[in-house]
Amino acid sequence: MRRGMFVVAAVLALGCGGEGEPAEAADPPGAAAAPDAAGSVSEPDLSAVYAADAVDVALLEYAIGMPSRLPAGPTVLRLSNQGFEMHNLKLVDPASGEVLWETETDVNTGEVRLVELELSPGSYTVVCDVAGHDSRGMLMTLTVEAAPAP
Repeated sequence: MRRGMFVVAAVLALGCGGEGEPAEAADPPGAAAAPDAAGSVSEPDLSAVYAADAVDVALLEYAIGMPSRLPAGPTVLRLSNQGFEMHNLKLVDPASGEVLWETETDVNTGEVRLVELELSPGSYTVVCDVAGHDSRGMLMTLTVEAAPAP
């Protein structure tokens, strides 16, 4: 029973739209898994939730749990709101204050969202600015390092 509840929760979390849609297609929110030819309900594809190469980003009250250093290049972030409030995530150029990337919508409590980014070498401020969360600790520096020459 618990496994079934987890599967339903994961499918509902993956169904949230916007920029954070999973890398692989998922059923629409609230959609039931389709019965297979034998009439039993098939398991949903949760491969996006378990993407092995994704960088985990835990959104908590009031902290961002992620590595402070990442390699440059294509990157998949697995955003996971493990708190009880909604959160967002932004990458900001600390010199200019320009927002370079942000979630299109807030990340709901319990939601897991995959986003794909192309990270360039440099230093960035990572922040959640929902309702002053940044001033409460949801702010960190991310250093993106160039890949070593071959």
